[in-house]
Amino acid sequence: MEMSDSTEYIEGPAVPEEENSCVKQPCLIMIKGDFIGQVYNLKNEVTMIGRSDDVELVVSDISMSRKHAMIVRRTDGYYVSDLGSTNGCWVNRDEIKEPTKLREGDKVTLGNVVFKFSYQDEDDTQYHMLLRNMAIKDGLTRVYNKRYFSETLEKEFDFNRRNSVGLALILLDIDHFKQVNDTWGHPAGDFVLRDLAQLVEKDARGYDVFARYGGEEFIFLLRGAPLEAAIALAERVRGEVEEHIFTYDGTDLKVTISLGVSWWSGDTTYNNAEELVEATDRRLYEAKNDGRNCVRHDPV
Repeated sequence: MEMSDSTEYIEGPAVPEEENSCVKQPCLIMIKGDFIGQVYNLKNEVTMIGRSDDVELVVSDISMSRKHAMIVRRTDGYYVSDLGSTNGCWVNRDEIKEPTKLREGDKVTLGNVVFKFSYQDEDDTQYHMLLRNMAIKDGLTRVYNKRYFSETLEKEFDFNRRNSVGLALILLDIDHFKQVNDTWGHPAGDFVLRDLAQLVEKDARGYDVFARYGGEEFIFLLRGAPLEAAIALAERVRGEVEEHIFTYDGTDLKVTISLGVSWWSGDTTYNNAEELVEATDRRLYEAKNDGRNCVRHDPV
């Protein structure tokens, strides 16, 4: 049992939350990597960590082995072991060769990714979630930001290359948005962006990603969706925006959007995620050139 700042940390089996919501629960907090601030609760007896899709804690970083490390709960605490990884496992500054007990505040380095081991209550976890949301959400529209989208796309691109489940992108742009700002002012333009984001986000499935890509551009990432489903979603979104009335300061505004849709099977068509985005951007420009307020997509 370890003491810090007069707070008692519980090692060994965690007390169920319904019995005592103030009990500190074991977790890993990412402090270096793509998802800084993300909290991973250690609820299982054994937690496998790696790039593989069949481990409990998936970290899609190129420096991670498919099965990189393992954390095991014992009666006297939590122990981390290296599973023969390529880039090693460190606790603080020491590379580990055998199971090593974790203590409050220990830094666990797996390849290029660093976690802090900690015991947290619900308030602690909520605080880190708040910080995480501030890092991944767009400040104006409160949908995901471009950085989060780009990080997620890299991982989904690698996943699709391995599993060939299909990956679709829908890139949309508000038509003549500059006229909204010039005519009604930038506060009106900000209102349209917020309202449109809320309108469109509800069309995303729980495992889709909808993000503000920049300025008046937004983007969908759809894992496992066929091209036909992505086109149907794009058409539905286009119609919803066209019919929607954006009421700002007593004035009814109408806008339309243009959309481009690309789909990738996981073959050798694209070498990297950036090429897939560029292909989707070309489809968007086709929609713009064809008169706007329409969808252009890859051949079905």
